[in-house]
Amino acid sequence: MSGKTILVTGGSRSGKSRHALKLTKNINASKIFLATAEPLDDEMAERIQKHQEERGKEWTTIEEPLDPASVLKNKGNQPGFIILDCVTLWLSNMIMKNIARQTILERVHEFISVCKNCTSHIIVITNELGSGIVPLEPSARAFRDIAGETNQILASEFDEVISMVSGIPVTIKTSEKPRDTDQTKDKNPEHEFSPGKKQGLYEAIYKRRDVRHFIPKPVDPEKLGRVLDAAHHAGSVGYMQPWNFLVITDPTVKNKIALNFKTANEEAAQKFSGDQQKLYNSLKLEGIQDAAVNICVTCDRTRFGPNVLGRNTVFETDLFSTCCAVQNLWLAARAEGLAVGWVSILSNDQLKEDLDIPDHIQPVAYLCVGHTESFYPKPMLETAGWAQRLPVEKLIYYNKWQGPSTDFKVHFPDPTKND
Repeated sequence: MSGKTILVTGGSRSGKSRHALKLTKNINASKIFLATAEPLDDEMAERIQKHQEERGKEWTTIEEPLDPASVLKNKGNQPGFIILDCVTLWLSNMIMKNIARQTILERVHEFISVCKNCTSHIIVITNELGSGIVPLEPSARAFRDIAGETNQILASEFDEVISMVSGIPVTIKTSEKPRDTDQTKDKNPEHEFSPGKKQGLYEAIYKRRDVRHFIPKPVDPEKLGRVLDAAHHAGSVGYMQPWNFLVITDPTVKNKIALNFKTANEEAAQKFSGDQQKLYNSLKLEGIQDAAVNICVTCDRTRFGPNVLGRNTVFETDLFSTCCAVQNLWLAARAEGLAVGWVSILSNDQLKEDLDIPDHIQPVAYLCVGHTESFYPKPMLETAGWAQRLPVEKLIYYNKWQGPSTDFKVHFPDPTKND
């Protein structure tokens, strides 16, 4: 069961930290104080020491200026409280490390996701910076803006929000639900996911990216196990489950696949000419040697014999089913913070030879899996100018090919919220 998430906000010296501690008073449970401040000078060191003494021995202090989510993952799986003090210093620390704005916001979203999955109650302290005079310096305005945007994101996602005004807590958002009356009963169908779960699903879909840029960080075997188990739970025609997953970490094998790609890519480039060929050659289209793990997803076209329920009329449904497993893998990886890149520019015959794949097994997808510095804000090919996403409303017909809508018409979400 997940704990409650509480955001305590307010101006400088408004009593935020004191109130956060008060929320845990007289509760006998694990208590962790996650500090983002660094003792860079004597004044800050003295202030940190004073706060530690005020908290008392019941608190365990952990200092993590850049990656508080990692602490929550390790320490938030038990009942109790974790206070993070504070978000504003965390943002400042990242900016001082020259971390890009988009990467910072990605880390904020990851932090929120981890908070929601913690068993511990999470209390996060932040500062309101936008109530004063507009700063003259562009860097100061940029910091104010990202701090304000982060506060908005946290406030919208957390269960409760408390604003401190001159030491007085003012609750501006609460998780308490109204009494169950005819007017307040949940009108959602019983099989519909809760708003939070739906948001997580759609977020994985809309923020999935075909990633080519990886950093040298190992993949957690347990995390990869969850991802592959999600892939294995894909739908398959006749419940044939035709897939296998070849997990590749040997650099020698990766080098063979990279050479396969190089040869196939040189041939593919000749299909284009002029500016389009120049653009093609400028694109990074694989991360075979950079990614910590490669996975070749295959389809066993003989599994369960020649007669499989639902496959008599459309023999290719085994390949379609394997593609469903690839999609499950991709979405689960995105939810876990893992990047995936599909390498399709390969000779399948050479791939089968390099991986000792039998003749009756069909390679379907060769995937690079690992960690990335940041996920692309938009699909890479869209940003590079290779192609644009087609308007979905132009791809929908009704009752026949190119048929117009009559009594029923689909309504679509705002596309600007999904990219």
